[in-house]
Amino acid sequence: MDRGLEAPKVKDILTKDVVVFSPNYSPLEAVMGFNKHRISSAPIVNENQEVVGFLSENDLIKCIGSCLFFDEKRNPNIETIMTKEVSFADPEWDIFVLENFFVENHIRTAPVVDKDGHLLGIISRRDALHALEKIMKDRDEYKKEIKTPVEMNMSERIKVILNAVD
Repeated sequence: MDRGLEAPKVKDILTKDVVVFSPNYSPLEAVMGFNKHRISSAPIVNENQEVVGFLSENDLIKCIGSCLFFDEKRNPNIETIMTKEVSFADPEWDIFVLENFFVENHIRTAPVVDKDGHLLGIISRRDALHALEKIMKDRDEYKKEIKTPVEMNMSERIKVILNAVD
């Protein structure tokens, strides 16, 4: 009986419809985008759709807080506040490699890129949890199936008994 319990890969569960920003966006434009789309982080891409940075709510909160009390010209665009050393998830990783990646890097989301650095999508802990939930439910269904007794008529039972005697 086929269990059908394969661990999904990042490329199977990533979010492809991604809100991205250009490095020249102002911090206020980025805050407005985060609020409008209800996101907590976003990749920063150049004109070739290559990921050049990553922006989080934390980056924006620190920046906007400073802008309220200091000079707003200190950070004219998000290129000055984005994380430039980005941790990327590999599209071929399975869910368990991804789990370790998130834990080891202390991150919640990561961009997924192809071999040329072009954005394929974004993967989050939430995506991983959804995939793990599906695996758990599939496993439970499989267990129910194997616990179901095998139905045999009288002649089939006799054949089994005779084969066991031989």
